[in-house]
Amino acid sequence: MGINLHEKLSGLRTKNATTANLNLLDGFKELLNKPSEGVRILTNLFQSDGAHETLNFDALKTENIYHISDIKELCVNYRLRFLDSKHFNGTFPTDALDAVKDFEAAQGLEIKGFKMIAPAGMFKLAEKDKDPLLFVPMGGGYHYLIAKWGNDLHPLRRALVYPFRDFESLMKTVFGFCLAVAFLFPESLIRGPKDTGTIVHLRVIFFFWMVFSTGAMTALYGFSRIKNFNANLWKSNYLD
Repeated sequence: MGINLHEKLSGLRTKNATTANLNLLDGFKELLNKPSEGVRILTNLFQSDGAHETLNFDALKTENIYHISDIKELCVNYRLRFLDSKHFNGTFPTDALDAVKDFEAAQGLEIKGFKMIAPAGMFKLAEKDKDPLLFVPMGGGYHYLIAKWGNDLHPLRRALVYPFRDFESLMKTVFGFCLAVAFLFPESLIRGPKDTGTIVHLRVIFFFWMVFSTGAMTALYGFSRIKNFNANLWKSNYLD
C-alpha cells in the first residue's frame, strides 16, 4: 500500500500547528487582501471628486500654492482643462505616485481629493496631449501642486489658441488678420482698371470687405463645429 505524500504533509501540518503558525497565516491573508500603496493611490486618483483637504500648512511649500484665478488664467491662455482627476484618461507615472506618497507622509493623512490641469485630450475627450499638473484642493480657492510629468507644451500653443480665449480675442484676431492682409496685399491686385481713388481709400474699402467676409466665414465655421471659448471650457467635462 503506497504513501500519500499529500496526506502525510497535511498530517504534519495539523500535528505541528501552533498559535504562532496560525497567527502567521492570518497575517499572510491580511497582507494578500491589503492593496499596495500604489494601488491605493491610483484608486484615489481615479475616483477623486476634487473635494478639498484639510492640510498641515507647516509642511507645505509656499511656491506650490496657486489660487483658482491663476489656474483659470493659465487654462484660458493655453486652452487647458482643470478637472477632477477621476476624468483623467492618461497614465500616472511612478514619480507622480511617489510624489503623492511623500506628500501623504509629510501631511500624516490619506489624500483623496485631486484635481488636474491638462489639455482636453487627456480627459477622455479627444486626441492625447502632454504636460499634466496634479493638485490637491486646499479650500478657499487655493490648490497645492504636488506633481508634474510629461514634456512641455509647444512654445507656440498660446499664440495658436489665442483666438479661442474669448469673443474679444476672436474679434481682435479677425481685425488684425484683415488689417495685415489689406495693407500687405499688392496694389496691382486691388486696383481695377476703372478705379480712380487713392490706394489708401482702396485699402480701407478692401479692409472692411475682408472684415465682413472673414467674420462671416469665422461665424459659419464656429457654428458648424460648435466650438466654444476657453473661458467657458476650462472647467467643463465636455469636449466643446
